Amino acid sequence: MKTVAGEAAEGAPRGAVDWRAWHSSYGDPASALVARLALVQAHVRAALDRAPPGPIRAISICAGQGHDLIGALAGHPRRADVSARLVELDAGNVQAARRAAGAAGLSTVEALAGDASLTDAYAGAVPADLILICGVFGNISARDIAAAIDGLGQLCAPGATVIWTRHRRAPDLVPSILEAFAHAGFEQLALGDAPPFAVGANRLLVAPSPLQLGVRLFEFIGYEALWPQLSAGELAALGALFRPDSSLEELVEAVRTLPYGRPAGDTVESMLIEGRGTSAPKHLFLAQVLAQRFPDTEPALVHRVYRLDRARARELFGPAIGAAVPPQGLTDVHRYLTITLDGRRIPLDATLPGPPWDGRSPLAPVCGGGADFPAGADPDAEKLALEREHCDPAARAGLLAALDAAAARPAGELDLGRAGG
Repeated sequence: MKTVAGEAAEGAPRGAVDWRAWHSSYGDPASALVARLALVQAHVRAALDRAPPGPIRAISICAGQGHDLIGALAGHPRRADVSARLVELDAGNVQAARRAAGAAGLSTVEALAGDASLTDAYAGAVPADLILICGVFGNISARDIAAAIDGLGQLCAPGATVIWTRHRRAPDLVPSILEAFAHAGFEQLALGDAPPFAVGANRLLVAPSPLQLGVRLFEFIGYEALWPQLSAGELAALGALFRPDSSLEELVEAVRTLPYGRPAGDTVESMLIEGRGTSAPKHLFLAQVLAQRFPDTEPALVHRVYRLDRARARELFGPAIGAAVPPQGLTDVHRYLTITLDGRRIPLDATLPGPPWDGRSPLAPVCGGGADFPAGADPDAEKLALEREHCDPAARAGLLAALDAAAARPAGELDLGRAGG
């Protein structure tokens, strides 16, 4: 997908969003978007107050209906100094932004219908003193976030301010965003929270780069667009991963529905990008979400060292992965969760699909029995240490290769997760 839709519902599946209707949330005073908007506009006003006398250039990337900038400019004493370009793909949103600018008397604010991810959209409007990139970082990959920040220098005037947003739902990428800005030569001016959003402001300290036309700064995708290999039913179930109102049962079932396979790096981010995961990223993601959304469940990660034989691997994961297990079996490390429900501690294993969870009963580890090791502050490092201590790398090599091959095939060709449980 090569186009950009405006001011996105960060982390939402793109195909599920009506972008013009989405902006109606700005009319609800209790909306999280209203709180985010107030913080963004406060940073815009602060940037205008800091600006030296004279003209001020501004651009807004994926501007939507222009609420962030137009609302901040209206009534500001420097409004006459500002010329701005708002870049947005959705034609209806562009028209709404133009009407809003006209109603506010902002004749030097233009709304351009175009692909905001391409540098060509900013020719003639940069170098800019103020850049807004709000509602974008929640809809592009972590790699593209870093690349976009690195590319912002070519849109900046010396000392330019960049204002950005990113949701803080799992995985929380705000720390890595701050690192990316520092690496690209920006200092941090402010970082505030309008839950579930973070709003930041950074200022360029290094010399700007010249604008290079034809450069794509990022690819706006949304998680649904990342998963074309999944069926409509799977996509509908997985939507619960990102809906703020999904129930505990829906979240657990969504993680179970996520196809089994080893993504690149076996991380939460790569799992969400590729639409498949093993027990490690599935349960790390679920633990993070439950801690945020359902803290009373007190999620805790557990690593189980267990024996896997060929018959059990075939039963759980299908013949291709089963055949990769040595005849004598192997030792592996499995990750699962325990949570508190109704005053009791129960196991919760969302590795594979199965009969719908009732929201109360234990979901026993699919790996079977073994020795348990509660995870601490660095679960991935602890799991790796257990693998080094207990597992035979040569025996596991074939299994890992089979998991990698499974992740590389379209979901329709996979025979994974048949047994459930």
